[in-house]
Amino acid sequence: MTSTDQQLPSTMKAIVLHGPGQSSVDTVPTPHPNPGSITIKVLHAMIHNNAKNIIKGSAAAGGFQFQQPYPHIPGGYGVGRVAAPGPDTTMPEFRRPGQLVIFDPFVRARDDGDVAILHGAFDGIDERTKKFTRDNWRDGCWAEYVRMPLENTWAVDENRLLGQLALKTEDLVFFGPLAVAYGGLRKINLTAGETIVVTPATGLFSGAVVAVARAMGATVIAVSRNAEKLAELENNHPGLKTIVAGKTENLTEAIAAHGSIDVVVDFSPPSATDSEYLGQAIGALRRYGRVCLMGGRGDATLPVPHAMMVFKDLTVRGSWMYERDHVRTLVKMVETGVLKLGKAAGLEVIASYPLEKMDGALDKGAEVGASKMVVLGPQ
Repeated sequence: MTSTDQQLPSTMKAIVLHGPGQSSVDTVPTPHPNPGSITIKVLHAMIHNNAKNIIKGSAAAGGFQFQQPYPHIPGGYGVGRVAAPGPDTTMPEFRRPGQLVIFDPFVRARDDGDVAILHGAFDGIDERTKKFTRDNWRDGCWAEYVRMPLENTWAVDENRLLGQLALKTEDLVFFGPLAVAYGGLRKINLTAGETIVVTPATGLFSGAVVAVARAMGATVIAVSRNAEKLAELENNHPGLKTIVAGKTENLTEAIAAHGSIDVVVDFSPPSATDSEYLGQAIGALRRYGRVCLMGGRGDATLPVPHAMMVFKDLTVRGSWMYERDHVRTLVKMVETGVLKLGKAAGLEVIASYPLEKMDGALDKGAEVGASKMVVLGPQ
């Protein structure tokens, strides 16, 4: 045990999930870092609109049920301060107690990138990923402290973000959905000057696609059935083009009326399975257009004609999460002011709850859409 490790309290408070929907705030041992990891004092942890379903054990995406071994501590994205580095930590920032960091849940095995999980939410799709979770990463960040892989921890410039840019630490939790959005846009090679359709565009993660795509210099067309949330999104992003799905007889024509369409990003929830909007959006693409599937639809086939895909030379790819260099670049985009955070940028944390008020946080989190977030504040 290192001298820094000895400074950790012996126990902490944490939300422990003992079974589907069976949670309690318990006193548990504080996690100590081992090689390749770091212990972080949690300041804020993200509550997204699917968190309640994860706690209930009913969350799913693309036909896969989100599962975790019981008992476990849920929670993936968050902001905190370095409490204790692991013995092999070399980066000076990570060896500095109190260093402000963000952390993300997309954990991959170091020796096999195909073994991937969402820390604190989803133990993967096969026995290898489930064993990886059980043996190493069953406990997430809805706690006073969390142990994270060094690869999933990012030191940020506190003076720049909290001083010069006047952000709050809770604003940095938005790095989570923004990273997912940026990962998909990088994989589909979105470039400045292109026109992208985001459908639907009024959720937490899909709204992040709107924000990041605009920061990358693209023209964005936001599609949603929710006119009220579209108006709010437009207010946060002046110049954003919007289309209310369901209020136009031909969505394909309504999209195409905005000119040549280069990219379609779909971030539909599982409830949108079999809906027609994705196929109609793809129908508006120009020749050589690209499609990025990032949501949780459970369709067995793409809702578009095979011949159209062929004769338009369309490219379709999926995107689950992001690569490490995507997060690294995203941090630079925020620190330089290219991608803006905070209430002034329309990205607002509307409520913070202590661990003991998790139920209220889950209820409030289920209501939020684009540009809004609820957090747990364990400290």
